[in-house]
Amino acid sequence: MPKARKQFILDTRKIARVKKLLGASTDTETINTALDILLANAEIARLHEQLAGRIKIKNMDQSTFHG
Repeated sequence: MPKARKQFILDTRKIARVKKLLGASTDTETINTALDILLANAEIARLHEQLAGRIKIKNMDQSTFHG
């Protein structure tokens, strides 16, 4: 993966909150993981859009699932 040194002005409270949520060790890990999650969510949304109307789900009642 190509890397570049960047300089940003970010809200340190947001970084701290996200770092805690992700269990990240560093600010760099926090930002990289958050970006990975955003990109994954965008891909899921794209696939969901492609599948819209193609899949029929009969029962979404999760109380019937046993694990």
